[in-house]
Amino acid sequence: MLAMASEAAWAEKRVALIVGNSRYQTVPQLANPSRDANAVARMFKDAGFDSVEVQINVGNLEFKRAIRKFETTADQADIAVVYYAGHGLELAGTNYLIPIDAKLASDRDAEDEAILLERLVSSADGAKRLRLVILDACRDNPFVPAMRRERKLANRAVTSGLGRVEPTSTDTLIAYAAKAGSTADDGDGQHSPFTAAVLKNLTVPGLDVRLAFGRVRDEVLKTTANRQEPFVYGSLGGGNISLVPAPAGARDAPASDVKADYELVQKIGSRRAWEVFLGTHPTGFYADLARAQMDSQAPSANTVVAALPPQAAPSTRESSSKEALEWDRLKDSTDPAVLQRFIKRYPDSPLSIMAQQRMDLLRKAAQEREDQARAARDAARKAAEEALRQAEQRKAELAAVRKREDDERRAREAEAAEKARAAAAELAAAKKREEEERRAKAAEAEQKAKAAEAERKAAEAKQKAEQAEREKAAAEVAALRAASERQAREAEAARKKAEMAAAREASCKSEQTKLEELIAKGSEGSGLDDLKSFSRTVSCDRLGPLVVASLDRFNAAAARRAAALPNSPELLRAAQTQLIRLGCLTGSVDGTLNPPTRTALGRYLSIGGQPTENASVTEGLVAELNRHTTRVCPIECRAGETLRGETCVADEKPKAPPAIAARPKDDDDVQSRRKQGGRQSDRETRSKPAQDAPRARQQAVARPSIVSGGRSGGSAMIGVGF
Repeated sequence: MLAMASEAAWAEKRVALIVGNSRYQTVPQLANPSRDANAVARMFKDAGFDSVEVQINVGNLEFKRAIRKFETTADQADIAVVYYAGHGLELAGTNYLIPIDAKLASDRDAEDEAILLERLVSSADGAKRLRLVILDACRDNPFVPAMRRERKLANRAVTSGLGRVEPTSTDTLIAYAAKAGSTADDGDGQHSPFTAAVLKNLTVPGLDVRLAFGRVRDEVLKTTANRQEPFVYGSLGGGNISLVPAPAGARDAPASDVKADYELVQKIGSRRAWEVFLGTHPTGFYADLARAQMDSQAPSANTVVAALPPQAAPSTRESSSKEALEWDRLKDSTDPAVLQRFIKRYPDSPLSIMAQQRMDLLRKAAQEREDQARAARDAARKAAEEALRQAEQRKAELAAVRKREDDERRAREAEAAEKARAAAAELAAAKKREEEERRAKAAEAEQKAKAAEAERKAAEAKQKAEQAEREKAAAEVAALRAASERQAREAEAARKKAEMAAAREASCKSEQTKLEELIAKGSEGSGLDDLKSFSRTVSCDRLGPLVVASLDRFNAAAARRAAALPNSPELLRAAQTQLIRLGCLTGSVDGTLNPPTRTALGRYLSIGGQPTENASVTEGLVAELNRHTTRVCPIECRAGETLRGETCVADEKPKAPPAIAARPKDDDDVQSRRKQGGRQSDRETRSKPAQDAPRARQQAVARPSIVSGGRSGGSAMIGVGF
C-alpha cells in the first residue's frame, strides 16, 4: 500500500515559478535574491518538479509575462509553487512586488511601476491540490523614504515589508519571511536566513508542508536571535501534504526531527495539528503520544502549524517504568541540575517533557524573584535619590532666604549712601551746569562745524556702500551664470553618457540577435566560418563567453563530421585495429591508408566476395569489421613452412639412412653403446623443431580462431568466419 501511495504521489504534476530581483536600477542593489532564487530553482529541479521557470532580475513587462505564462502552466498541475525574492512594499493596505526597473517617485506610481501581490498569488489558482506562495520580500525598502506622499491615504501609510494577505481560495498557503508589517534580514552569507531555512527543510521527502514551515520558523528565530519570525497565512485540508512524497520503504526520520515536530505540534495542541503530525510520522513512540493527545481532545478547526503562537502544552502520560519511579522522587525538586540530569538520562521519555516544564517553571520563578529584587533595589535607589533631592531643595531654600535678607540690608545701606551721594551730586551738578552752559555755548559753533563734516563723510560712506552693493550684485549674477553653465555641462555629459549606454545596449541586442541566428544556422556549410568572422567583430562584453562556447560546439561538430568522412584518420585507425584482430593485417596502427593497409583491406573484401577496386574505409565498413568475433583472414605461411595451430614452423629435412656394415661379434659392447648414442641423437633431432621455434613466423590473434588450414598432402583447408 505504501508503494502504491508513493507511486500515485509521484504521478502528480508539480510546477514552480521562481523570481529573484537583485540589480535594482534606481536604488542600491541587493546581494542575495538572485542567488536565493537560483538555489531554490535547483532545489525544485532536484526534487523532480515537472516544470521550473526561473526569472532573474526582471523588469515590469518581463515580470507580467512570466506570471501570465505560469497561469497556463499551473492550470494543468496538481501542485503549484511561486517563490519571489526582492523588494516589496505595502501601500494603503495593498501589497506590491517591485521589478528592477521600477521608478517610484511618489505613491501614485505604484500601480503602474510595481506588480500587485494578488496577481502573483492568483497565478497558482489553477493547481488542483496545493497552491504555495513563498515571499522573501520583507527587506528594509529604500524606495519608501524617497517616495512623495501625493495621495490622501485613508487607512495606512507607505511601509516597508508586506501586509497580511488571507488567501481567497482553499488549499492555499502564503509564507512570509517575516510577520506582516515587519522587515527581514537580507543576510551576510550566501542566502538570506529565511531562504537558507527553506532550502534545508521544504523538500524533505514525506514532510508535511506545514511542519516544514514550522521548522523554517524555528530555525530563522534561532539564526536571527528572535528578531525575525516567519509567518504563514491560509489553511490546508486533512492528510499529509508534502512537496516531495516519501519513497516506498523509506526509513524512519531521525528521532531528533520527530521530537522537534512533536514539540512544535504540542505547542499548538489542536486536533488538526496532531493529524498533520501523524500523517508525517505514522509510527513510533511519539506517534503513540500524538494519538493519545487526539483521544483526549475534541475535533477543532483548521490550523496552520507554522503560523500559530505557542499554547500550553498538554499533559504527558505517566509511566510505571524505571524513569517514572525516579521522576516521582525528584518531581518536586527545586534544583535545575537534578532535573537536567534526568532529561539527559531519559531524553526520549515523555517524562523528560514534564522535567523540562518543571525547569522552565523554576527558571521563571527565579527570574520573577530576580525581577522583584531588582524592582526593590530600584525603588530603594529612587527613594534615596528623592530624599537627597528634597534635602538639596531645603538647603537651597534656606540659602535663598539668607540671600534675600542680605540683599535687603545691602539695599537699605545703598539707599542711604545713594541719598548722601545725591545731595553731593546735586551741589556738584549745579556747579557743573554752570560750567557746561559756558562750555556749551563755546562748543556749539564747533559742533555745527563737526556736523557739517559728519554729513559730508556720511554722504561719501553711503556712496561707497551703494557702489559695493552694486559690485556684490554683479558678482552674484556672475556666480549664478557660472553655476547654470556648469549644470548645463553636467546635464549634457549625463545625456551623452546615457546615449552611449543606450547605443552599447542596442549594439549588444543586435549582436545577440546575430549570434542567435548563427547558432540556429548550425556549424554545417559556412556556419563555422561565419561564427569565426562574427567572433572577431563582436564588441559586446557579455556575449564573449557565449561566442567562445558556441565556437567550441561548432568546432566539435565539425570535428565529428570530419571523423565520419571516408578514409579519415579516425576511421583508418579503427579499421587497422580490427584488421589486425581479424588476422588480415600485421602492420601497426598509424591512421594512414598505407600499402599494408590496402593489401589487408583487399584480402578482407576478396574473402567476403566484395569488390576491391577503389576500396575505402567508411563507418559502415568499420561497423562490419566490429561484428566479426573470429579470425577472417587465414594465416599464410612461406614456402618451406607448415601451419601448426596458429604458428608457421619450418619443415624438417629428411635424414639419410645409416650405413650397415659387418661387425665382429666381439664388438657387441661397442655397437650397444653406439645404439644408445643413436637413440640419444634421435631424441635430439626430434626436439630440434622446438629449438628452431624462435625462427617461426606467427601472426597476432585477438580471439581464438575457427580457421583450419596448413599443408597436409599438398593442399590446405581454409574456413572463413563470416
